[in-house]
Amino acid sequence: MKDFFRQQRELAKEQEDLAKKKVNHFTVARLLIFILFVASFIVRFNSDNPVWNGIILGLLVLFLIAMRLHQKAQRQLRFFQNLIKLNDDEEKRLDFEFTREDTGQIYGDVNHPYASDLDLFGKHSLYRLLNRTQTSQGAARLADWLARPAPLEVLLERQKALQESKGNHAWRQQWQATALLNQHATQNVEALKSCLQNPLDESLRKGLAWKWWSLITLALLGAWAINLIPLWPVGFSLAYHFLILRKYGPVVRGLMEQTTHIGQTLDAYADLASLGRRTDLKSNWWKLQLAPLEEAEKGFKELGNWFSRLDFRANAYFSLFVGIPILWDLICLDALEKWKDKYGTQLNDWLDALANIEAMNSITGHAFAHPDHVLPEIHWGNEMEISCDQIGHPLIPENKRVCNDFELKGTGLTILITGSNMSGKSTFLRTLGVNLVLAQMGCVVTARRMVCTPMLVFTSMRTQDSLEENTSSFYAELKRLRQLIELATNSKKGLPVFYLLDEILKGTNSADRNRGAVALVKQLHPLQASGLVSTHDLELGVWGEQQPFVKNYHFRSDLKDGQITFDYRLSPGTCSSFNASELMRMMGIKVAPDGEK
Repeated sequence: MKDFFRQQRELAKEQEDLAKKKVNHFTVARLLIFILFVASFIVRFNSDNPVWNGIILGLLVLFLIAMRLHQKAQRQLRFFQNLIKLNDDEEKRLDFEFTREDTGQIYGDVNHPYASDLDLFGKHSLYRLLNRTQTSQGAARLADWLARPAPLEVLLERQKALQESKGNHAWRQQWQATALLNQHATQNVEALKSCLQNPLDESLRKGLAWKWWSLITLALLGAWAINLIPLWPVGFSLAYHFLILRKYGPVVRGLMEQTTHIGQTLDAYADLASLGRRTDLKSNWWKLQLAPLEEAEKGFKELGNWFSRLDFRANAYFSLFVGIPILWDLICLDALEKWKDKYGTQLNDWLDALANIEAMNSITGHAFAHPDHVLPEIHWGNEMEISCDQIGHPLIPENKRVCNDFELKGTGLTILITGSNMSGKSTFLRTLGVNLVLAQMGCVVTARRMVCTPMLVFTSMRTQDSLEENTSSFYAELKRLRQLIELATNSKKGLPVFYLLDEILKGTNSADRNRGAVALVKQLHPLQASGLVSTHDLELGVWGEQQPFVKNYHFRSDLKDGQITFDYRLSPGTCSSFNASELMRMMGIKVAPDGEK
């Protein structure tokens, strides 16, 4: 895929070079027209020939046309520059070099069932791997898809949508490049939604009719200009303008504080809605998202124009010579109220559709960039099922990734994973968890084949102490395990829980750890839950071998010529080789041979 993205980048560079030439041509043309315009103006002052009036007017029109064409050429140039940037990002993303600053950390939640342990958000995270959104709404929607498993019927629809649009790479990049044309496209629109959902006070709404008073003032001004009336009626009428505007001042200032530059953001949304309407995707999911966009382009454009016009009042000269005399604030507020009456109930649908499309473009772009990854088969089942061939971690480079087969069927089962330090236990637990998250958001997984039923993922892997809450890491782990038991208990009539517990009860002595782990596994057995528990405790593995609801697997390490090697392969049975003593010796810590103190 690197070659593909490099080729796309080179094509965009060729188009950028052509666009630069066009921009330069229009720059020169504007300069020449301006010089001719000034020269014609000078000649006109020294000539009585009326032909020069027509020439000056023609040159002015020609200059305005050239200026407009120049702006279009500049926009096209920025579009191709954006395509270069996007393909460069895609190539670097394949090497897990993330060029975008957004880490998704703001969506993290330490109390979430799995987000922290599975690196959903952060510097090296699943969010950064997937994220191709360009709006705040789209980024938040992608984070929501990661953090909340979709109902089966929804994710099956998403899978169909992904399959249909996977090859539509050019359209996806056109979407991203178009959004990048406006630097305010990423602005959060929650404040806008709040403003538009809160109705204007009824007395103020009725008072918007006073916008017509400006016509009376203009009429009085005209009458004074032709000496029909004295100046004081005009002054009295303008003074009334100040009284009217003062009444609406707090509303307008509050609106502007919350929606700075929102007009440009809405222009970007209008462009995206237009682009969405022009696609020919036919699956049910795409139909549902594209349907609201029929009116969205016009609605976004109209709303954006009025907010941009409201921003004119920030210019002191405009406010003094135009805003106050024509009651500009009332004109804009009245237009916004009429927009709310016409489109207000549809705004959330439009924003939801754009956010969903952005999230879908992210997971589809990921699938396109990784053609060897597969869509999992997900189906309802009376029992929990996970079956994987060659499953690997998507955040580990392919040349370093070791894949394993795995199978679990039924609830009330616990798989004990033993192994030495650094042998791959934790990575394997995360591998299963991350791919289940991908599967249940409708994305491809890093496996040759994967079949699973819907389930709730829960992890306890990185429990830490908290000075703020005055808790130790051991107590934090106990709280996490209590959360698991409550979740599994309450899921009896819902989805089963799939738990991933790493180095269980590591904060206590071996005797208590063994007793506690046995008690926990026994307590989880009758509940709607199954999962994996990694441990260094061989006694727990020996106990598990005697239980019908426990299976033992391990990761091994080998010591040869003073070097420890790992194959990172999941194997049945309890581990028989550990390397802690040898690792300590390698670090210069003198450890007595077995049997000595």
